[in-house]
Amino acid sequence: MPWTKLKNIILAILAVTNLCLLALLAGQVIQGGQTRAQAQEDAILFLRSRGVELDAGIIPQAIDLPPQTVERDLEGEERAAAALLRGPVTAESRGGEVYRYYNDQGSVQFHSDGTVSAQLDPQSFPLGGDREAGCLALMDQMGFAGVILESAGEELVFRQTWQGRPLFTQQVTLVCQGGGLASITAGRQMVGHPQEDPGRQTISVATALIDFLNGVNALGDVCNRIDGIELGYVTSASLSGPTALTPVWRVTTDTGAYQLDMVTGGVTRVS
Repeated sequence: MPWTKLKNIILAILAVTNLCLLALLAGQVIQGGQTRAQAQEDAILFLRSRGVELDAGIIPQAIDLPPQTVERDLEGEERAAAALLRGPVTAESRGGEVYRYYNDQGSVQFHSDGTVSAQLDPQSFPLGGDREAGCLALMDQMGFAGVILESAGEELVFRQTWQGRPLFTQQVTLVCQGGGLASITAGRQMVGHPQEDPGRQTISVATALIDFLNGVNALGDVCNRIDGIELGYVTSASLSGPTALTPVWRVTTDTGAYQLDMVTGGVTRVS
């Protein structure tokens, strides 16, 4: 048989083999998706059988927030302070992994657990006619994206987001005075670039629903309806290692709010 004809037969066999493998893989993906969908439907029915109503439309279809870790970034902290204070800053080590950065505009202090505070000259940081927008612009200037959760008197609560997702534990209070920002107090912010943590895996959506019900019962609470589920992260800092970012559901019910850990399945109340 001529080599050209033999080569064409071999290529045809390889092409057919690849198509068969592709079809097999596609079938497995479809079957896996159908299995997950069925498991979620079964979990919803289980909750309803236990007297907990919920709209299937509010349930996330997947856990798309992987566990992360982030190393402390001292250079990033200094850049954030210099950006807010609009110029070069002097760095001062205050012991205990606490660093203060200052110039004639004010000072910014960072701790190893993410705690951040600032003392500012409010005349140097005018907020304009829209105080919330002015505060968001200053925080963005530092590299902190987020939202204003509440405003009471001269104080605004700012919560940081990462890639559009809320960091529930990264909140600070912004204190205004005379139309300007006077201080940043009472909270933490995340500086640095998170990396996926391969040592931790998330549970499935179906498992999360069952764990939520079991967790609420274990707390001795009762709920009859799930009103909303918000995905985000909480952080836990280590004095000697990276900060862990753990994906969670913030679940709002007719009787209160709860946090569901998407790695361990643990449930806690949210005040």
